[in-house]
Amino acid sequence: MRARQQGITAIAFIIVVAFVGVFAFAVLKVLPFYLEQVKVVSILEDVKEDLDGKGPSVGEIRNAITKRLDIEMVTGIESKEFVITKTNSGYTVHAKYERRAPYLANLYLVAAFDEQVEIKR
Repeated sequence: MRARQQGITAIAFIIVVAFVGVFAFAVLKVLPFYLEQVKVVSILEDVKEDLDGKGPSVGEIRNAITKRLDIEMVTGIESKEFVITKTNSGYTVHAKYERRAPYLANLYLVAAFDEQVEIKR
């Protein structure tokens, strides 16, 4: 009686390893974007916590963002890219940006981020 074969063939194993490798390469390319996005969210929350209820001006908000970007060493977004709009109760600080990383040849990985906080007067 013949024994049943178990496991996968070498070709199937190479295909699985290639698939995992392509996925892992994409994760390694995009991971820094998400780590930076965590810092941007933290910056927005810190600015809100520090200036909420203190009647800040647009300049004070922008200076606080600039200082925190320097402290956190965020290079993917600049303070001028944060959109500060006046509302009835204060200001809305909006960080909407995208990051691109070359993947293979002319293919790119794109990550889009959209965060905002409201700072009350």
